[in-house]
Amino acid sequence: MKTLALLCFIAACTPKPPAIPVPVLPGDGDANVAKPVAPPSKATADDPWAGHTDLIAVPAFVEPPKIELPHIDEVKLSNGLDVIMIKSDRLPVVSMQLAIKAGRMDEPRARLGVSEATADMLVKGSKRRDAHALAKAIDDVGGTISADSTYEATLVSCSVLARDTATCLDLFPDLVVNPAFPDTELEKLRTQMIGTLRQRIDDPGTLASAHVQNLLWGNDHVRGWVNSEATVGALTRDDLIAWHRDWFVPNNSVLVVTGDIDAKKLRPQLERAFAAWRSKPVPPAPAYKEPGLSGIRIRLVDKPGLNQTHIRIGQFGIRHDDARFFDTLVWNYALGGSGLSSRMAHAVRTANLKAFGASTSFDRNLDKGSFVVSALARNPDAVATTKLLLGELAKMQKDGPTQQEIDAAVANLAGGYALRFETAADLGAQLLGASLHGFSTEYVTKFPAAVEAVTLASTRQAASEVLDLHDYVVVLVGDAKDLEPELQKEGWRYEKLAFTDPVTPEVRPTDGPVDPKAAASAHKLLEEALAAKGGKKLSAMKAFRWQAAGTTLIPTPQGLTNAPVDVTRAFVLPDKMRIDATIEISGKKMPVIVAVEGKAGWQQQPDRSGAPVIEDLRPEDLGAVDFERWREPELILLRALEPGAKITPGADDTIDGKPQAVVHLAAPIVGIDVTVFIDKKSKMISRLGFSGANETDDFSDYHEVSGVQVAFKRKSTSGGRTTELTLSKFEVDPKLDASVFAKPASPK
Repeated sequence: MKTLALLCFIAACTPKPPAIPVPVLPGDGDANVAKPVAPPSKATADDPWAGHTDLIAVPAFVEPPKIELPHIDEVKLSNGLDVIMIKSDRLPVVSMQLAIKAGRMDEPRARLGVSEATADMLVKGSKRRDAHALAKAIDDVGGTISADSTYEATLVSCSVLARDTATCLDLFPDLVVNPAFPDTELEKLRTQMIGTLRQRIDDPGTLASAHVQNLLWGNDHVRGWVNSEATVGALTRDDLIAWHRDWFVPNNSVLVVTGDIDAKKLRPQLERAFAAWRSKPVPPAPAYKEPGLSGIRIRLVDKPGLNQTHIRIGQFGIRHDDARFFDTLVWNYALGGSGLSSRMAHAVRTANLKAFGASTSFDRNLDKGSFVVSALARNPDAVATTKLLLGELAKMQKDGPTQQEIDAAVANLAGGYALRFETAADLGAQLLGASLHGFSTEYVTKFPAAVEAVTLASTRQAASEVLDLHDYVVVLVGDAKDLEPELQKEGWRYEKLAFTDPVTPEVRPTDGPVDPKAAASAHKLLEEALAAKGGKKLSAMKAFRWQAAGTTLIPTPQGLTNAPVDVTRAFVLPDKMRIDATIEISGKKMPVIVAVEGKAGWQQQPDRSGAPVIEDLRPEDLGAVDFERWREPELILLRALEPGAKITPGADDTIDGKPQAVVHLAAPIVGIDVTVFIDKKSKMISRLGFSGANETDDFSDYHEVSGVQVAFKRKSTSGGRTTELTLSKFEVDPKLDASVFAKPASPK
């Protein structure tokens, strides 16, 4: 859907340390694994070791040992709880790890932080024991008990000596099934959580990481939501009780028990321990449409006094079950996932820039997740460092890793894999993580072989497909007085926020009751605006077409640049739309077309060789198509005055010193609020703002065409990207042949 999003835009349309190993998935980290440095393919002028023959050679690759798992018993208790039991008598210890399949990704926006608060409150007392009694019971046997929430799950763990297994069997089900959530403890927790959020403001690295997710995913996707003092402060005991009631059920959980156990004896003990925990239906997991990302968005977060700038570059990643996962694991290791030996680290280390800490990472989740580049640079070098990092991304996307880089990555990732199984609890964590993602034990045992199976061709293809040098976001957290001149020198468009601004805007209720007098006032204002724009002439319009030329911000090998663009847009009511755009990049013209009619559509765009490719729009993209047609600027006033439209008056505002009346309009298709700014003098629309999309469309230079007032100058701003167009022609009810909306035959 990238082409459609691009054209619609152009046309103005700190984790807490666990007590025991937490569930992880192979490839989730390599902090404790030695990282061999791959030798350069050829000597370079800036290599001080070039020509030396007395250096220690890189050890030859040795096939990693096969992972041999101990006997595993998998059972399902009568209440539906899945249990994995792994016996290991190397140490007289028993560990229990329970994963409830609900976490940050399942939270409603109005209750951000509820999964974390619920997990933390589990160890603050049950209906049988208060926090002090619970702590004393586990301390008396020298054990540990903890709970935490992650993006995908809530994790509860208990570890004791084998002789004290009964203590875990007593305490563990009690805090999971019968939490008390005392108000006094909840108040303390809220204070702690708010304190942590305030620390984020003073930690530019954490702040940059939060902003890059928000900028990439937007305000209408769970990955773009970031906790605030307001959301945490609003959490109540009833919220925690409701979250626990809905998600904490045995048929939505997995329990892994490892250590010095007897599986046959343990099963009936678990049946008795969890007998009070009853299964029941689980709510459906929330589903979110992946936001469209067209072009480049840049956000400057101003934190005065910082001498260094925290840089983040983000784009969409891949799902864990993606066929390209292992290839991506390898090329990411070469690019920026292997510490000081990575390409990114070498690039910033050898460049004449004061920058360091360059790395790359990508999420290993059930959903697509993010791919993020991170670095730190002195303010004067921040923009140059960003360009350098983008250049390294471009090289990897174009050429992929070398065979030497692949060999080094495979040796580390596969060779160091066995080090993750030092204890039975480590194995339990790996198996639990695999189970949460729907993988069997075979995934764990065959992980090294899967890494070894990658090839030069498959890894290069994965890098070329996953990395996207056209659609990404950039976040810079630093002192704006140092950064803005550099950004302006490069011609980079950006949005600017203060470091104290909320990362995610607070939720504004739109479905509540509206004062009848206020609604009538807003309705009258819209009627006046409709009359000024053309009234009956506009209502009678059956079609229109316009042509325009201007510039749009796009990436090139030399950096961001304002590229010339020509656009033709045709609309036939009620549902036919076609957009033709030609963008000129480095002297080469790139034509793209999107056409929709009813519930179907097609698009044409050039492939890497420049040859046109025609393809149907996917069914899952039609929601975005419907919204584009609904929000058409020439028709938005008619939409606002349709029966059943939800309109509410907003506070008056100004644009360029001119007073504006403001009306909020709820889009019936996707639930987005559209803010309409109407010039109080001319009654013309000056701006349309779209909540959750971080986008505004500005309109000026109105001229009458066939009785309809048309804005001949249009400016769209979305994140760091700005497109400016000047109309050269506008036609009301032109003769449009139906064939222009029909899908053409694919070129041979």
